Amino acid sequence: MPRLHCPFPVILVLSVLACASLLTAETTPRKDLLPDEPTAQDLDRSRTLLEQWEKDAKPRPAPRLMRICYWTPQDREPQPEHRARLTRVMQHIQAFYLREMASWGFPGRTVQLEMAEDGLLNLHLVRGRLKSDECSEADRKDGHEIRQDCLKTLREQGIDGEKETLVIFCNLSEWNAEQRTMSHHSPYYASGDSRGGTAWQVDSPLLDSDLLAVKEQHLQDKQYGRISLGKYNSIFVGGVCHELGHALGLPHCKECAAARSLRGTALMGSGNRTYGNELRGEGRGSFLSLPHALKLAAHPQFSGSTKQIATRLEATFAHWQLKPESAGLRVSATLKANLPVHAVLAYADPAGSSDYDSEIASAVPDAEGRFSLMLPAVEKKRNTNASLHFVAVAVNGAATAGVWSEQALTMNARVNADGGYDVSKAVERMEFDQHWPLVRTGALPAAEMVGLNTAVQQIFRRLQAPDSAAGKPSPAEVATTKSELALSDAAPSKAATGWGGAHFDRDVEGGPLVGPDGLLVHGLYAHADSTYEYDLTGKWHSFSGIACLLDKGYGPVNATIVGDGRDLWQSGTLEAGGSKAFKVDVSGVKKLTLTIHGKDGINGAWGAWGEPVLTRKSE
Repeated sequence: MPRLHCPFPVILVLSVLACASLLTAETTPRKDLLPDEPTAQDLDRSRTLLEQWEKDAKPRPAPRLMRICYWTPQDREPQPEHRARLTRVMQHIQAFYLREMASWGFPGRTVQLEMAEDGLLNLHLVRGRLKSDECSEADRKDGHEIRQDCLKTLREQGIDGEKETLVIFCNLSEWNAEQRTMSHHSPYYASGDSRGGTAWQVDSPLLDSDLLAVKEQHLQDKQYGRISLGKYNSIFVGGVCHELGHALGLPHCKECAAARSLRGTALMGSGNRTYGNELRGEGRGSFLSLPHALKLAAHPQFSGSTKQIATRLEATFAHWQLKPESAGLRVSATLKANLPVHAVLAYADPAGSSDYDSEIASAVPDAEGRFSLMLPAVEKKRNTNASLHFVAVAVNGAATAGVWSEQALTMNARVNADGGYDVSKAVERMEFDQHWPLVRTGALPAAEMVGLNTAVQQIFRRLQAPDSAAGKPSPAEVATTKSELALSDAAPSKAATGWGGAHFDRDVEGGPLVGPDGLLVHGLYAHADSTYEYDLTGKWHSFSGIACLLDKGYGPVNATIVGDGRDLWQSGTLEAGGSKAFKVDVSGVKKLTLTIHGKDGINGAWGAWGEPVLTRKSE
């Protein structure tokens, strides 16, 4: 077995049966780097930054241990051999991460398990406050009460679980050995970052990484149907590995076609279902994507360093260049930060599919903070919206959040028919953000305004106009020689919203309206529950635009267009990132009413009518 350099003392003995093949497998850097991935020299630079940061930590901190809890209802005993089985499972996962990190040039980095003197996991047994039949469906799904039970048990042992990475195995499965049927009722998700997180997991008497290679002994799983015992463990041991990734701060992603043919399935995509497939000769198994290896390399669980663990990363991006190419989107920029940044991650997330189909890329900034990366073309979805997220990762494990802010970390894009990117809206937004502070204070020279993108110029002019309907005509009063009317240029007979009042061409804070596709040139702010009414007196023929949630909205809401008391159009349910275009016939309509209503209250119901326009043939 090759000798591995570890950034801190190894405090555990890996299960030979479960992990020997993983440890003796690929432990040298990959030779199959793809053309648009960071080079070996880039990875060396990233590793050097990390090692220098960790070396300067004095005194050397103790390893950051993962806390493993076993939660069981008050009236149920743990599943048979639960400590031995879960030790094998967690050590198998530990060895998977160790192998994958080494393959990307970061040897000796993996999760650190808390072991007892008998060589098994130090498993924190938690007796729940409720009996099995008292656990509601909500308890089983959201895991909050289960986590509270675990935090209480850890506190009694002097451990603050709020500051740790927790894995909670829930004893809520139902196995019928005679009929060989299995059903699970555990919460099964995770979230976290470099400072801590929680992963809720499933336990059952069949969960055992030693069974990954078994092709026979089929069972009937309530969710997955008839599967072999080995496939069952691919799904659920792989599920532990996948959800642990979330607890460590990894989002979903997919592998590109070239990586799939070389390496298998990305762990944080569908890799939770292919974990260990190769042991049964069922194709390639799962692998850890390079961008996620770069992020984990700095995680205190992997580095052993808690140096400045509480320091948040503040990064400023500038000098963006977005260049669509046949292979995808070439992105270049610079960044400045309060901490050394050893990696930048990029995700292209097409609308829908809960980000499982996000394309992913990474880069290692140079000494001046410059970086360049290629986001692969979108493989499956076409003619849809996409969000581009850019995340900087610092040597203490902290990462920037993927939300619009002064750091400009998320951009709107459109996926074309060939999977390429239309980034015109992102370019508009960057130009807007660059000049808005000057426009807001009246300091932007008129000559410089003329040189801006046409849509951006229009947005600035509208934001400089009064936020009022006063002095505007109703649609009925507009001269019939005019064939088109932006609705925000007309006076409503009634205007009310569920939060912050009525606003025209801007949001409640006076900034631009930003929908799922990017900046809206004009529109109506319409936080639910909202109503805008307009007098048409039958003088207009068509009404078009989009109903949407603003970028900070998550709904759910429903938008409706009513003409003289009759429904002309309904959006259906709109949730985060949701928009629906409309074009309705309003010939003869005297009163036009636009409503947006929250379906579950009004929290997060930041609605808008984007670029609504009345049209007719001019006289």
